[in-house]
Amino acid sequence: MKKGFTKLTGGVKKVSEATVVAVGKVVPDRLRDDWESRMEDAHKKGFLTEQALEEIRKEGEKKVEDLFPPAKEFEGLDEEVTKRWYDWDNKSWETGKCTVAIAKEQFAEGGMRVAHFMLVKNPGKEPERWVAKRQKEDPDDETVYDADVIMQAACQAIAKAFNARVGPADSVEFVDCHTIKTASGTWWACEPYLQGKYIKYNNNYGYVDKRARNTPQAFTHFSYEFTNKKMMVVDIQGVDDKYTDPQIHTADGQGFGMGNIGKKGMERFLKTHWCNSLCMYLGLEFCTPKILGVKRHHKHKDSGTHHRGSVSASDQVEFKLSDYLGDLEPKKGGATADDLALLGIDEKQFNAIVVIFRELDKDGSGYLDKEELYQIFQKAKVSENKTTEAEAFLQFISRMETKVNENGKVYFKDFLLCWTGND
Repeated sequence: MKKGFTKLTGGVKKVSEATVVAVGKVVPDRLRDDWESRMEDAHKKGFLTEQALEEIRKEGEKKVEDLFPPAKEFEGLDEEVTKRWYDWDNKSWETGKCTVAIAKEQFAEGGMRVAHFMLVKNPGKEPERWVAKRQKEDPDDETVYDADVIMQAACQAIAKAFNARVGPADSVEFVDCHTIKTASGTWWACEPYLQGKYIKYNNNYGYVDKRARNTPQAFTHFSYEFTNKKMMVVDIQGVDDKYTDPQIHTADGQGFGMGNIGKKGMERFLKTHWCNSLCMYLGLEFCTPKILGVKRHHKHKDSGTHHRGSVSASDQVEFKLSDYLGDLEPKKGGATADDLALLGIDEKQFNAIVVIFRELDKDGSGYLDKEELYQIFQKAKVSENKTTEAEAFLQFISRMETKVNENGKVYFKDFLLCWTGND
């Protein structure tokens, strides 16, 4: 008999503290995976019964839920902070006050952040369990925290479109997150504490969890095609299909933080991704690991059997780039790096478009009258003799006319979308 294992015929004798903790998020994935492999191996060789293995798993998951410290450990740590969250629909930041207690010691550390347990105190209610994360590099750079909040909000919008297509059985959720600023000026990114077995399903460079569940991988694949290959949501991790701390790749690698490695990251996922039944149901482009030499670029055919429940076309959310852009302004620096990445232009090109718009918008109103659109011909010095260019501009004007509102105005965001061919 292998040393360290006991032949069990039913139930579990005693699970050691080290064994229990090894199931949780507090140890690296590599160690947890190694522990699980050894438990599975012991079961296959007859050292553990199926019942015993299941009891160990349950005990481990129970221990994970108990990792959050008791309330008494937060005594004396209460402080009032400023809370900031992003209103996705209105593309604006909102602020408020709340009382929190942040544990003094970190419980986990990643490559970019450290994590502390946090209680949120609400009058007349039980304290809420949260996690507060702090950047290791530039820890008080407000823009870094803001970028993470906006990125998670964008993932929630993509998840809404995914859920509308797959139905409740395969739905996913990205938890809400916000930032807080303490009286001393310390910034934190905050999100609800997830109880249960925490799994990283994929990362931003092609890693896929060996359990390879369908839903997380299909969601990443869907995000790429749904956004017309402008974005890909990776770093899918969390408890079951409740996710947190994602990363977005963009085609040019700009925006959405340091983890965005652009096309290289997208290609790494596509090289290791095995299309599954959910990809097939969604009609996504067929993918198998590139090393197999299988043809990759054709659409799955609809089998005609919608076993996940009927989802009507009217319930499906279509991708609109304007929904993922912030409040663009016709001025230098009027677009964030995230916005420029999605528009497919750089800052120099954006500023050049701003110059054209502001020359037409003489009163600085932020919009153009329908009649002013035709002056673009003059500004661009396009003559009727330049047939190809003239036709292109006529098409541009035709598209722009669809953006004219009931008052005969075209706002800068719509102008920019048409100009860059993203309308």
